[in-house]
Formats: sequence, structure tokens, C-alpha cells
Amino acid sequence: MSDNRYMNAITQGVYVIGSKLGDKKNLMTAAWLTQISSRPNQILVAVASSHYTAEILQKEPLFSISVLAKGQEEEAVACGRISGRKTDKTKQEFCGEDADGLPYIKDAAAYLCCEVKAVFQAGDHHLFAAEVLSGETCGREPMRYDADKFF
Repeated sequence: MSDNRYMNAITQGVYVIGSKLGDKKNLMTAAWLTQISSRPNQILVAVASSHYTAEILQKEPLFSISVLAKGQEEEAVACGRISGRKTDKTKQEFCGEDADGLPYIKDAAAYLCCEVKAVFQAGDHHLFAAEVLSGETCGREPMRYDADKFF
């Protein structure tokens, strides 16, 4: 195959990254996220270098991750198709805000609060290694990423 569809066979979840810089908040749909440590709990998330979220996370280390549940496709599309530079995606009814003012998606399968510990450049993406500071689950089944649905 020469069209890279084989990369879509790698299984991934669907996540929404919540970030804030001052009073400006943003949400971004992501699929490239993985756990990298259990002591302490750490994750690695890849964000396109040109995305507004990459810019924010380089300046403000706290961010949220909403692990979307099956049935939250509308939320995934709403947070992934429009740049946060152009519109405030946090004004939608499915969004909430935690005690630190970080935006998140209500009723997601899980919620994590994270802090960036290291940043790496990899091709056209920034890789953010982060410690998971806290989290909770609601018992819903996580959504699985399907490139044909979201792009």
C-alpha cells in the first residue's frame, strides 16, 4: 500500500485535550496518546506542531485529557475540526471545567489531569511527556479511533 492506510490499523482511543493559557481555553481531539510509565503514572501525547494546543502546552504545563466514550462522536468532531485560534470550543453544552479551570468533556469514559514534564520534536509533531496528577472514571466504554469517521 502506498497511501498510508495501513497506519489506521494501529488501534487508538479518542481523546480530547483541554488546555488553557490565561483566560483563553481550548479543546483538541487527539488519537496519538499512550501510557509510558506506571511509577509515576505518565503518558505521551503527540500534537501537530502547528496546532494551537501545541503552542499552549509549551507555555502552560497543566492540561486535561477526556477519554471519550462510545457515542461521543459528535464531541470528537466538534473539538477536532475547528481551530481554537478561531473559536472558543469550550462554550458548548457538553463541556465542563475542573477546579483548575481546565476544560473537559462531560460524561467521558475517564478524565485525567496532567502536567507536562518534557517536550520533544518528532517530525511534524511535538511529543508531550506528562505526569498524570489525578483522574477518575465513569464506567463507560472508551471510543476507538477510526480515521474515516474523523478526517
